[in-house]
This record gives sequence, structure tokens and C-alpha cells, in this order.
Amino acid sequence: MNWKDALLKIDFQQNTRLRFGEPLAKHTHFGIGGETTAYVEVNTIDDLATLTHFHREWKVPVAIIGKGSNLLVSDKGFNGISIRLIGELANLDIEGNIVIVGAGQSLPRLSKMMSKTGLSGVEFALGIPGSVGGALIMNAGAWGSSFGDVVTDVTVMRDTGELIKLTHDEAQFEYRHSGLEAYFCVISATLKLQPGDVDAITTHMNTLFKQKIETQPFVEENAGCMFKNPPGDSAGRLIDISGLKGHRIGGAEVSTVHGNFILNLDNATANDVLDLVAYIQKHVQEKTGIFLQTEVKRLGFD
Repeated sequence: MNWKDALLKIDFQQNTRLRFGEPLAKHTHFGIGGETTAYVEVNTIDDLATLTHFHREWKVPVAIIGKGSNLLVSDKGFNGISIRLIGELANLDIEGNIVIVGAGQSLPRLSKMMSKTGLSGVEFALGIPGSVGGALIMNAGAWGSSFGDVVTDVTVMRDTGELIKLTHDEAQFEYRHSGLEAYFCVISATLKLQPGDVDAITTHMNTLFKQKIETQPFVEENAGCMFKNPPGDSAGRLIDISGLKGHRIGGAEVSTVHGNFILNLDNATANDVLDLVAYIQKHVQEKTGIFLQTEVKRLGFD
């Protein structure tokens, strides 16, 4: 029996959904990528633990893809199991100014819910179209704020299925990075937010969102900022002064609105994007002496 047949035999709980040969282009904001061998929308912690055991027993690669907002998938796809967290893994519980949020929860929805509740600290997240889990792993942020700033602890799952709780310091938040990738999956986080006036928080949130849509590409398919900002500088500025805005390879183009975004304008392939990334890195380094590090995650590449 092969691992796909074995996966079919698992008695998942209600609302956990399994599909084979699922195109990952449908599940990424880039709209790029081949098929994943298996795609599972996991509804419960128990089902996720079952998949950790399956992963170890069958030695099958597993990827938690979240909302696919910061992800470039290979044109060949991914030979393994791609997981999206739903149901109880996307819960949102509020007690005063303490919020427990599941890794599968949407960042824009979290931001909107907190503003309606009169809690401040995640207004910046309205403009980040990803999941809480991805935001924790990447310590996502904008406008001078980072997600890790409001986190008091994080619950993660080891590849044994065991749940453990990490303190803020143990999560090792840094600029666009954390130590959470060492675990099989992020489950949830506890946030400590600041109580405030609903109207003032909502106005601030909407102001930040307006700035985003005025200064960054919003309609075109993309994976968010492609490169990390080097210390004391902006990747977008470096790309701009290197004269690379609008440069195109295949169907992929450097945004003319913001240089740190690569757009899928015309059925771009993953190779188009990678070729453009390499071109940008080469020319920015020649112009400025700075080598830009990528921020977008990759899946399915050798």
C-alpha cells in the first residue's frame, strides 16, 4: 500500500476535507504553482495530531500553507501533503484585553474584530492578507509594528502530536523571523492588546489600510513584499534607485507602484519569478553593494 492509499484510510473527524491532485495556484495569492499530491483542510487539533503521526510513519513531506499569501510554489507542484487550518484551529476568543486566536484565523478578520471590540494593537494587520500562523512564523508587520509585539505566548505542535506552550521569549521573534519554524505547526497565540475607543481604533486601522492601497499594488496577484528590508534601509527604495520598477521577465513584473512587489501579470511561472528575483538581486548589489534577502517562502523546489 502506498501513502496515498493509507491517507485515504484515515477516519478524519467531520469537516476535515481531503483532496488529491489539488492545484496550489488556487490557494496562493501569487496564483502560481503546480499540484500538491494531497491537500487537507484540517478542522481539529486531533486530526492535525493524526497527520503528525502519518508524516513520521510514512516519511511524507508536509507543508502548512495557511492563506498562501507569502508563498511561491514550484511549477512542478509539491510532492507531499499541503495543510490549511480551519474550524477550531481558526477560533477567536476574547476575554477583556486578552485574545486567544487560532493559527488558521485570517489577519484582516482579526484586525476588524479587534477594532469593533475596542482593542488596539493589530490595526496594521488589516492590510496583510495572510493567516495568524504565518504572521507568527514570519513575525509579519507593517508601518513600524510587528505581530510578535502583542504576543504573550504561542502554542505549537511537535511532530509527535504533543502540544507545548512557548513564552514570548521562547518564540524568538526577530525582524520578519521567529523560532517557530522548528515545530510541526503553530496552533494558536495569546495576544495582549490595549483597550481603547472603538471609533479611534477603527479610524487608525482604516488610515493604515488606505495608505497601503495607495502605496502598494492591491489588485494584481502577488505574494506581498518579496525582499526583507536591509538594516536602516528599504528594499523598495533600493530597487527603485536601481531603475528596476516595471522590469519584466516572462509574465512576472516588478510593480511600478512599489518596487518590493513582484506581480503575476500574465500567467507568470514560478521560474519567471525566480529569474526576476535573481535579476533584481544582481542589479541592486551592483548599484548599491547590498544583496537583498528574500522574504517570500518557497515550496516544492529542489
